[in-house]
Order: sequence, then C-alpha cells, then structure tokens
Amino acid sequence: MQTNPKNKAYEKKLLLNISTMYSMGIFYLLFNSRGVDRNEVYEFTSVQQAKKITGTVVDSKGEPIIGASVLVKGTSNGTITDVDGNFSLNASQGSVLVVSYVGYTKKEISLGNAANYNITLAEDAQALSEVVVTAMGIKKERKSLGYAVDDVTAEELMRNKSVNPINSLAGKVAGVNITQSSGAAGAGSQIILRGGTSLERDNQPLFVVDGVIYDNSTSVVGNSAFDGTLATSSTNSNRVMDINPEDIENMSVLKGPAAAALYGSRASAGVVIITTKKGQEGVAEVNLSTKYITTWATNLPETQKKYKRGYVKDNYDAGGNYLNTVYDDFSYNSWGEPAKAGDLIYDNIGDFFKNSGASDTNLSVSGGSKNNSYFLSGSYYNQDGIIPTTGYEKATFRFNGEQKWKMLTFGASVAYSQANTDKTLTSAALYNSSGSGTMTGVYRWSPFDDMTHYVNEDGTRYRMFGDRLDVTEERDNPYWILNKNKLTDETERFTGNFNIKADITPWWWIAYRMGIDSYTSENATTIAAGGVYKEAWQNGMMSENSYRYRYLSTNLMTNFSKQFGDFNFNLMLGTSTDDTRTVSNYRMAWNFQVPGFYSFDNALDNERDFQNVKSQKRLVGVFGEFRADWKNTVFLTVTSRNDWSSTLPVENRSYFYPSVGGAFAFTQLLQDCEFMNDEILSFGRIRASWARVGKDTTPYATNTSLWPVGTFTGNKVGVGNNWMAGNPYLKPEVTESTEIGLELRFFKNRLKFDFAYYTNNSFNQILSPRLSNTIGYILRQVNAGDVYNKGMELSIGGTPIKTKDWNWETTVNLSGNRGTVKNLMKGVDILYVTDVQVGNAKAASFNDGNFMAISGSKWSRTDNGKVILDSNGMPTTDGKATYEIGNREPRVLGGWNNSLTWRNWSFSMLWEFRFGGHVYNGTQYAMTTAGISKLTENRDALVITGVVEDGKDANNNTVYKDATFTFESGKTYMYNGKETSGATIINNYYSDYYARESANFMTKVNALRLRTLSLSYNVPRSVLAKTGVIKRCMFTATANNLLLFTNYNGDPEVAAAGSGSVGSSSVGIDYCGVPVTAGFSFGVNLTF
Repeated sequence: MQTNPKNKAYEKKLLLNISTMYSMGIFYLLFNSRGVDRNEVYEFTSVQQAKKITGTVVDSKGEPIIGASVLVKGTSNGTITDVDGNFSLNASQGSVLVVSYVGYTKKEISLGNAANYNITLAEDAQALSEVVVTAMGIKKERKSLGYAVDDVTAEELMRNKSVNPINSLAGKVAGVNITQSSGAAGAGSQIILRGGTSLERDNQPLFVVDGVIYDNSTSVVGNSAFDGTLATSSTNSNRVMDINPEDIENMSVLKGPAAAALYGSRASAGVVIITTKKGQEGVAEVNLSTKYITTWATNLPETQKKYKRGYVKDNYDAGGNYLNTVYDDFSYNSWGEPAKAGDLIYDNIGDFFKNSGASDTNLSVSGGSKNNSYFLSGSYYNQDGIIPTTGYEKATFRFNGEQKWKMLTFGASVAYSQANTDKTLTSAALYNSSGSGTMTGVYRWSPFDDMTHYVNEDGTRYRMFGDRLDVTEERDNPYWILNKNKLTDETERFTGNFNIKADITPWWWIAYRMGIDSYTSENATTIAAGGVYKEAWQNGMMSENSYRYRYLSTNLMTNFSKQFGDFNFNLMLGTSTDDTRTVSNYRMAWNFQVPGFYSFDNALDNERDFQNVKSQKRLVGVFGEFRADWKNTVFLTVTSRNDWSSTLPVENRSYFYPSVGGAFAFTQLLQDCEFMNDEILSFGRIRASWARVGKDTTPYATNTSLWPVGTFTGNKVGVGNNWMAGNPYLKPEVTESTEIGLELRFFKNRLKFDFAYYTNNSFNQILSPRLSNTIGYILRQVNAGDVYNKGMELSIGGTPIKTKDWNWETTVNLSGNRGTVKNLMKGVDILYVTDVQVGNAKAASFNDGNFMAISGSKWSRTDNGKVILDSNGMPTTDGKATYEIGNREPRVLGGWNNSLTWRNWSFSMLWEFRFGGHVYNGTQYAMTTAGISKLTENRDALVITGVVEDGKDANNNTVYKDATFTFESGKTYMYNGKETSGATIINNYYSDYYARESANFMTKVNALRLRTLSLSYNVPRSVLAKTGVIKRCMFTATANNLLLFTNYNGDPEVAAAGSGSVGSSSVGIDYCGVPVTAGFSFGVNLTF
C-alpha cells in the first residue's frame, strides 16, 4: 500500500495513543497488585437450626450463571441466582443443596459450617445453552424470552473472520440480510434485520458495544452540492469496521422491536449487541495471532472481441440516395468495423485488477483474580486493494478492566482506532464535474485499444482524438484517474465507558454507566490539471472535508428480584440521556495560479469556497421492565419506555411505547410432573411478543432555514429561503411488531428446531416528497405512508455425529420477508433512493407496491403481452420510466453452516443461498449501449417479433396483427423513410431501443455461494509442554468465495451506492462497481 505523506501526522498521533493506552494498562496492573484479599466474604451470624447461606454459581470460565436453581434437597425451599450469579437462602447444617441450570451438569453440595459457597458448574455438552445477552446488556435465560435472539460467539466469528465484523454474520443468523457492497479495500457492508421500516432513513440496526451506543453510519464526508462527492463516486466504510474483530467475545442479534424496545426510538430497526473480551481469573495470558491474506477479483464481465471501436456511417448523395456504408473510428464506443486476423486484443478488464495482499496482526494480554480482571489488546491490519494505488489500513487499541470492592464493582473500557483508505473514483465521477469513474471506463474500453497508454512522452494526458473533441466531451482513461487524482479518507475514533454497580442486597442492585463515542473523518480529494473535467477545473481542484461526530450518554438502572414460593419476580427501572453533536467542514479551491501546486493559498478568493454545518440532538428517556415466571416454566415480560426528543415539536416530542412478551417451556412442566422424560423431546417452548417503538426525525426538521448571504438580481445582497420547508407539526414514526415462535430440541439436544413468524409494520412515515413550487419550497418533511413487513424464519440444526474423536455440528437457516408500502400522500406514488439511478432504472418504493422495488421503462404491449412495433419494426414505448418492473427483495435467504472436528483438526464450511429477488445489471446496460457487452457480439442479423397496427375495429379500437422483422448487416432497408443499412439499424436497436425495456437487464436471481472453507489444527498440549512457554498453538487456513452458482451475469451481491443508502437502499442495483473478491488466508495463533 502506498504511504500518504499526510499519514505522518497520524503516525505521531498513533504512537502517542499507543503509549497512552499501554500506560493506562500498566498503571491498572500496578494499582491492582496491592493484594486484595481473595477470601473476602460477607459474614453472617449462624443460627443453630437454620442459617443464611450465600454463594456464587459460576461456569468453568468464572462467569456468573444467571437464573441457576439452588434448591435444598427434599424440600421446596429454593431460590435462583441473580445477574451476578449470587444466591441467598436459609438452610441448616447437614442439608444438601442441589444446583442446576440448563446446559450444565447438576451438582450437589453438602452444607457444613461455612456460610458462603463458591460453586462451579461444568458445561453439559448434551444440554442447551440458555443464557443470552439482551437489551441494556442484561443476560437472561433464552427460554424466558418472548422474542428471537441469536448469539454468535467469538469462535464462530473467527471461522470466517473479516476486517468488517458485520460480514462474519453472513449466512449464520436467520432473518439477517447482509450485503457486502464491493470488493474494494475498505468497502462497507449493509445489514438489515427483518426488512426495512423507514422509507427515507437508514434501516440498519442500532449497534451497542459494551453498553454504549456505537455509530455505524457510512459517512460520505463530502457533499454533492459542494465538491461533487456522491455515494457512488468512491468506496466508503461503515463505522463498525473501526472495531477489531478479535476483541469481540460475542455478538447478540435482537431482531424485533420487542427485543429492542428498552433502547427506545434508536432501536426500531433492531439491535446488534457487541460484547468485547475481558480477562479471566488465573495466570496472565499473552495471545499473538498473525495472518496473511491474498485476494483476487472474480466474476468479471465478458466483452465482445469481434468489433472494434467506432461507429457505422451510411453515406448519401446530394439527393438523399444511399451510396454505401463505412465505419469511422471517431468514437469511444465499439460499434466499429469487424476485427481482422492479426489485430491485437487486450484484456483491459482482466489486466486492470491485481492480486491483493493483506497482513493482520493481533496482540493481547489478559488476566485477573477473584476481584479484578484486565484485557489489553492492539492490532494492525494493512491491505492493498485489487485496484492499483488503493488500499486500507487500520490500527486499534483496547483496554477493558474491572475491579470489585465489597459491594461495589467498577468497570472501564477504552478503545482507540485509526483507519486510512487510499481510494479512487469508481462507479461515477464527482457530480457536475463532466468527468467519469475508473470502473465505467474500464468496463467500456475497447479490447482493441491499449488502456495502459494514458500519457504522452512529455507526461501530458494522451488524447485519443487529439483536439477534435472538447475536453469535457472526452472519456478519461482509468489509469489517468488512478495515477493523477488522489482520494483519501482518514478516521480517528475514541470510545469509552465507565460503569459502577452496587449490589446493595442479594435482591437489589443499582448500576450507572457513562459512555462516549467520538470520531473525526477527514476526506481529501485532489483532481489533477489537464484531466477530463469542466473548464473551471482544468488547472486542478482540491477539497478537504471533515466530519466530527460526538455522542455522550448516561444510563442509570436499578433492579429488584425476589422469589415467592414458585414465583420469581424481577423489576428493573432506569433512565438515560443522549447528546449527539456533529460538525462538518468543507473547503475547496480550483484553478490554481502556480501550476501543480495544490494549496488553498494558491487560488484566488473567488475560486475557493468553504462551508460549515453543525447539528445537535438530545434524547432523554425513562424505562422499566417487569418479569415474572412460575416454576421456571411460564414466563411474562412487560416493558415500557418514554422518550423526549429535541428534534420534534414540543407538543409531540414525548412519546411512549410498550412491549409485552411471554414464553411457555411446556417440556419443563411435563418433565417436572413426570409425564415424560427428555430422551426424545428434550426441550420445547412456545413464545409470543408484541411491541411498539417510536422514531424521531433529523435535527431542525421543524425549522425553515435560509440560504447563505449572497448577491441576487440587480446586485442586491440578501438571503433567501432554503428549498426545504420546516414542519412544526411532525409526529414520530411508530413501528409495531408481533412475533410467535416455536423451539424444539430432540434426543438430548442432538436435533434442534426453531421457527418464528413475525409482522413488522411502521406507520406515520416521515417523508420529504417533492411538492408543488407554488408554496415557495421544493421539499417539506411530512407524516405520510406506511411500511408493512411480514416474514418467517426457520433454523434446523443438530449434531449427527458425536463420538470420542469425531464431532459434526450442522445448521440450516432460512428466512423470507415481504415488504410493501401503503398510504402515501396523494400525488406521491413513487419514492426514489438518491444516487441509485441507472439509465431508466431506479431503486424505488411504490405506493400499494413493493418496498424494495425497481422502477423503469417498458416496451408497449397488447393485452396479451405482445410487443407493439412501429412501422420500422422497432419496439414502441410511451416514454414513461415509472413502472414497477421488479422487486429486489429475495423470497428466501439462508445459510448452511457446518463444523467438523476430529481430534486436533477442525473443518468448517459455510454455504449461502438465495431464491428470487431481482437484480438490475447496470453494468451490462452500460456495456451494451457502448457496444462492448457479449450480447452485442452477434451483429450479423437481428430478428424482432411482435405486432403492428392493422386498422381499427367497429368500436374504433386499434387492431394489431403479428409481424416479424429481420435485419441483416449486409443489406439495406427502408427505415424512417430512407434507405438504411442493416448494420446501422442493428446498432440503433442495441444502443437505444433495447435499453428502453429495463427488464432486459434484470434477473430474478437464484444463487448458491460457498462463502467460507476453513481448516485448523491445534498442536497437542504434550508437544507444547516441551517448550515451557507456549500454552496453545493453532494453525488456520481459510478460503472465501471460492464457488458461486447463479443465473445472474456476474455476482448478485451488489449495492451501487454502497452501504449507507437510506430507505430501500441500493441493494440489487449493479452499476460498474468494484468486483467481489475471492481469497485465501493462512495464519497462526499462539498463547503464552
């Protein structure tokens, strides 16, 4: 990866932060070396007959087990452990405590003189793991939940580790739709849970890292109205990429509003909770892992190699009589003469992309004692892109620490990351620049021209046609764009939280958390002089833009839990505050006075510009949750929350939303009553939930803004109203969700089944449709429109083989969602997604139609579907491009995950599949209209069938008759009233008429992908013992995207505008993007 000189300043900051982070870690270790009494316990007064017995139940890793049953054997006297694994009950000396929990082996403890017991339960491989992380980071029994929650462990994430943690979830969780936007270095990914619920805002879930909300936006730091930056112009990262994947202990996916209701309006699209690693009690461990990855471009588009660059030209005499047909090479498109034997053919597309290499190194130190723990890590990732001159690098540092003192537990977590991306213009040029992107040039370049010839001997730009074309009419060479124009992104991020918890009594605790998420992204663009850009930029242009994000939060919670006979009750109350501030600064200059010197001081005052945009948003919430269960069998959960948002009008800024859920573990009841055992049906439960969640709007939507001061007609200085009118009557959006589910486990959990059906509907959508200009504005945010989602999720898994040496675990998951739109305001039948328009096709949402639709144009047809042809034999159209021609939402998505172990060897394999859902192939559209696609290779003849007009019937309705038109390149035909060569007609058909039927470039996709193959080997401990240093050693080899079986011409995993598009997004629109990559990696992991 090429080093940007600007990175030197960041390298200094990086070294400073390394020192700071490790100093904090060392200070913490020294502080905790003071010798806390590891046997410090609460003292209780003994009673001769019965006394209070306390204790803690933990697993083999020292983690508390929540909800474990502690029962005095032979009696009904018992309790369950709290969120810290603690319990308290009265029992006499000589009694036996029976401690049990689903997923662990039951244990019996004889009571002696001691009053406090530390009990460790061993995991039962045959049992079901029950504890999951839910909203607000609270751990609960899975069987108590009325909604679906899926946990993905660190081990599972590492099987197909990606620099973007989102990608590691692909194919593993039903109802989770992940789209990797491109194969470019640093490219982001989009994640959607159970369909989108907002027509004009981001539908991705809320991310929470160690209890603090973590921004995952994909920031396009520039501005199309300022320096021309578009989402389609280049590669952009989603901000969860700032996390080191190897720091993650667990990812918990809360898919429905019922699961996420406690987070309030921010979580209407679901929540992904990330828990990072902590130190464990015992001797300190040092872990070092390193990996090398190589990737290459796959599924590149094919080109025709039969016809050269140019165009067909029919010659006529002065009287308009046809003379002959010739070919002229004065065109960038490939409608020229047939190639001759011996003509050089260049593989411009294949040669453009290079094999990419990446290195990934991670180092961590962790450990702890009974009363404290620490985890300190650092990582460095460096990747070269498959596009020359591009790359991505990231460095991260993290410290997690915890200290217990009497009834108090203190915790702190800090993380720092720095990410730099060297990129280029890809699918599009900068808006209103008259330029082009590299990929549009690569895919349309004639294979009979050497694309690497982009400069003259004197270093000036090679102009294919000399000065015959104005510079703004030329097509820029991709290599000129790569080597002369420079685009970079640099992001520095700091996140942290401090928390304290007081266990006042065994049944009452109070916790407080304060968190911060702050980052700054800087974007720099330099456009070299002499390129294919508008006249104002012919002496160069530069822009430097920055986006500062700062989020501060506080959270105060208290929890009460108590058992009364067979009933357990839990009440949690809390309040939270959020403050989000952003600052965007834009600077640009052009037409530099000293050639080649790119500086703001090298431009005149009227040839440079700047803007500053600030925003602030505040949110205050109160919330509560009540839980009850009977005999750990029947469960009820009720939550409520009220938010006050600064973005809504005063009378509407307060909004309340509740949720209710329940579950019935019917097998528990049947087994307790001894009606059945667990030999066949080991576990079964039904669940149901309902929830309502609100969503506020963007800052200042209620206000009408003014344009900056400017000079108007008559040289008058003044201000004018912005094109967006404020709306002081806005109400919050409301999302309602219902879910019912069934879970079954058979043969002591060797076979698992989980099914869910849900609805996820959003009302009072906040939209900004175009309005009549008679009101003085173009746009205004209003409440109008509803989004309806319904779907199902199914997961079937099991352990077909389980012996001493062999273990095979396999899971198949699939899901289907149907998203529709209703009740848009009168006159608004279609809503479009910005920056997602290719030809006549656009990503759109239709009133009374599909949420993820594609709009486009159609050939005119009769009632029985036959194409209506004109007198020339060409298909006719009505000129409209507002038809709903497809639905981008797949009918079924799924994955098949396998893990096979034999002794010290482990093999994993992940397949992903999809059925249905349209993808618009804008790449083929661009190549076809340019005469470069494989489709245009057969130009010898063209046959068009349809119907033509054949008079009127008695009711004056047009009558049609069948017709077939055949055109051959070596003949002439009457066309538009004059003799025209067949070659010209065929050219016109493919470059114009064919594209008027947008469905010609659309595919209803079926695909099967081998996402990951992984093989690992753990070196035997007996071998490592001889070293006296190494505790564990594992070698891994992983391959990604090796196989793809699909009916699509290319790779159907596409998103033209990347991961940050709002509303129905750009998923399913393919336009000259960086191709998906396949790769192979080899690594080693050492623990000392």
